[in-house]
Amino acid sequence: MDTRPTAASPMRIALLFRSYGPYHLARLDDLRLRASVLALEFSDFDGEYDWGVTEEKRTAGVISLSKRQEERMRSLQALDGWLKNFSPDVVAIPGYAEPFSLLAVCLCQGLGIPTVLMSDSHALNGQRNPIRDSLKRHFVSLFDAALVAGTPQTEYLARLGFPRCRISTGYDVVDNRHFARNSAQRRPILVPQASGSLHRPHFLCCSRLVEGKNLMFLIGAFRRYRDKAAEKGWDLTIAGDGPLYGIIARRVAELSLTEHVHLIGRKAYDELPALYASADALVFPSLSETWGLVVNEAMAAGLPVLVSKGVGCHPDLVQEGINGRVFDPANTAQLATLLYEIANTPNRQAMGDASLRIIRDWDLNRFSSGLIEAAVAAYSSRSHKKPRAAVAMAAALSYRASTRAADHTIRPK
Repeated sequence: MDTRPTAASPMRIALLFRSYGPYHLARLDDLRLRASVLALEFSDFDGEYDWGVTEEKRTAGVISLSKRQEERMRSLQALDGWLKNFSPDVVAIPGYAEPFSLLAVCLCQGLGIPTVLMSDSHALNGQRNPIRDSLKRHFVSLFDAALVAGTPQTEYLARLGFPRCRISTGYDVVDNRHFARNSAQRRPILVPQASGSLHRPHFLCCSRLVEGKNLMFLIGAFRRYRDKAAEKGWDLTIAGDGPLYGIIARRVAELSLTEHVHLIGRKAYDELPALYASADALVFPSLSETWGLVVNEAMAAGLPVLVSKGVGCHPDLVQEGINGRVFDPANTAQLATLLYEIANTPNRQAMGDASLRIIRDWDLNRFSSGLIEAAVAAYSSRSHKKPRAAVAMAAALSYRASTRAADHTIRPK
């Protein structure tokens, strides 16, 4: 048996992401400490996130396969050329929902290169679609191993028939040191007032202002909390931007919360450590989230966290009553009560310390070690034949979606 990847000859991994941002670059840097890595991105532009890291990507040697998301077939040709030139042991591919991901795994099938599925999908919302699940079973069968985010993601992939012995965890992590760098000198936020700036304790929510993030629910719960806490109540700071900004601002005014809810807009990656250091607790109310990296960030900054049960990281990162609480994203009264409890507990510092302790196990090293473990599993099982029907189905669906993309701009997932 070929044993090419060894300690003396590190594994060669082609690492694909939709579009590299600061989080992906941090994972790439750590992975390169123990493997030879070809960094590839589907597109140099991400329709959801304006990362603003063009120079950082150039320095890291990230290769963009296309300049626009809709150039699917051209980017596939570029991928074919780079893989043949680099000759990787494995290719790590993000998910199976996007057409290019399915095309990429089919290309790897043709080239005889093992693949690792990188996924954070879960079934915490309890919704099941038999037809969709059947399709997903075919798609995941194309991969040789998987790197998933955590426990719910492992269970979901296993439920789709993927062998547990070839599933590793650690996909969704952040650079903990980046977010911890200001935690030792916690600074309260400066809230503008008519008579000057005033230091106030506050809850922090970092989120895009879009449907699904459940921010109107959060504002309603915060109104109930303020009614109970009265003048001793904390403020709420919402960092982020998006199409719902005007609607949220109007709702804040309607509930007479303008003085206590602060919409501070989007913050750049380098501004986030100071933002977390200014806060006293995180609240994250999303209806559904594959993982929720803002929870990692807040915990790395030493904050207690209040997290919706629809957020995929909560089974692994939130220990009830230890470093935070989990709530129903439809239960306004419950969240209002938890806001009051966090603001008034004498154990808040201990909860923040617990967040730091828990998140130490979810750092960049976990991503690198998990991906290499999955890569070894994929390489070892590379001779396994994939169901031809699954390959044909994936190729057909991918091609169909790609041809549609020639006429319509596809918003990336």
